[in-house]
Amino acid sequence: WLNPLFKIGHKRKLEPDDLYSVLPEDRSQRLGEELQGYWDQEVKRAQKEAQEPSLMKAIVKCYWKSYLIWGMFTFLEEGTRVVQPILLGKMISYVENYDPNDSAALHEAYAYTAGLSACVLLWAVLHHLYFYHIQRVGMRLRVAVCHMIYRKVSVTWYYSVYLP
Repeated sequence: WLNPLFKIGHKRKLEPDDLYSVLPEDRSQRLGEELQGYWDQEVKRAQKEAQEPSLMKAIVKCYWKSYLIWGMFTFLEEGTRVVQPILLGKMISYVENYDPNDSAALHEAYAYTAGLSACVLLWAVLHHLYFYHIQRVGMRLRVAVCHMIYRKVSVTWYYSVYLP
């Protein structure tokens, strides 16, 4: 999907119409309004309790589900990394205690090898899946906060210029 864009960029300067559109769920307007809703709730809560509102609390309320889901994937990913050295140790133990007449130990070594291979494959899939999605959640959070900042600055600027 990127090669056609590189070809256009090689021939001429890229223009805004050349770029792909943003997915509807990643649009600044939607993300900013969602976080703004949580921020408004936090401001109301803080006023009731006579405290300062916390942006961190609003962010946690808005994004806790995403981080929980991808945190479970991280737990599985790290679990596979813990199992790998154990299986490797069992394989080394088989080589150290090699007995050509023990076919049960050979089948056990094959099982450890298959388990190690499965762990490495599972780790690779989970790692890239987690990394992609956590980067996407981080991008959404950054866009939402930037939207809120831009909105606040533009409203403040408007009032300072047009309503002195």
